[in-house]
Amino acid sequence: MSSLDSFQYSTAEVSANRRFEYWNDVVLRHCIPAASKPLTDFGFDGELTVRGVGVVDICSLSSSQHYWERTAKHLRCGPDDDLWLGFVQNGQGQMEQGGRKTQLEMDNLVLYDAAQAFRFSLGGDNIQLVRIPRHLLSSRLKGLENLTATVLDDSRPGVIPLREMLRQAASNPSELQSAELAGRFSQTFIDLLALSLELQDLKTAHAEQDLYARIMNYIHRNLTDRELCIKTIAEAHHVSTRTVTRAFARHQVTPMSVIWQQRLLASREAIESGRVRNVSQAALDFGFSDFSHFSHAFRRAFGVCPQSLLRRR
Repeated sequence: MSSLDSFQYSTAEVSANRRFEYWNDVVLRHCIPAASKPLTDFGFDGELTVRGVGVVDICSLSSSQHYWERTAKHLRCGPDDDLWLGFVQNGQGQMEQGGRKTQLEMDNLVLYDAAQAFRFSLGGDNIQLVRIPRHLLSSRLKGLENLTATVLDDSRPGVIPLREMLRQAASNPSELQSAELAGRFSQTFIDLLALSLELQDLKTAHAEQDLYARIMNYIHRNLTDRELCIKTIAEAHHVSTRTVTRAFARHQVTPMSVIWQQRLLASREAIESGRVRNVSQAALDFGFSDFSHFSHAFRRAFGVCPQSLLRRR
């Protein structure tokens, strides 16, 4: 959409039995192809205004509660790699994407990605959905896919002014009639959003770094537990298995690869220090039940077979 273009839609003049069908057609035309359904039995009402503001599009909607689901089928049939920022000015909803699910309440900001499947329920007054060309953020930030479906933290710099910019743009659109002002507004908006997301990710990185350190200590203490796995680690730390995997992904490893690496290191130390009588005991003590697999893994890791270390003692 060109800067300063504007479109308005309302279900008010549409017959009650066709209102959601009309709404579905309008939203699909201006937003993202997805399956949809109303979430109320008391009829559906909606108003939508779509405006181009510089390099972004702002969709302002007020509607009854409804639900959108973008699936792999929609990704194939209607590819779209734009990013979207939702501002729930006065309403509620729920966003689910990338294994994350978040409840949306009044004044929440949330990022979502048209290039990934998602589930999104929403309803209320003055909800702003902002379409952002992907390259404007991906050129500044890595790992954007890990920042979706998470409410932006108000305590991080940039979030509150970002929200106020959207609030003013929605309540006073006439102030952005000038193409020059609209362009400057959208560039400032992108700058603030990039800063906010970068600092959100920094906070997440610190939390995941702390979690990674705690999990590594837990792994070292439980190497002899044959049931040690991602699920037991997640349960012990009261987080999801996806959160555990993400914390290790920052170090370009997987939890299970680290567990087996640490088991091999511990078994080698046990052999070299004389704390085990034979190779079978070293394997069993550190979670290996298949002796052949243990010997092959040991040789791949250290370049020698475990029996040769026993003979050196």
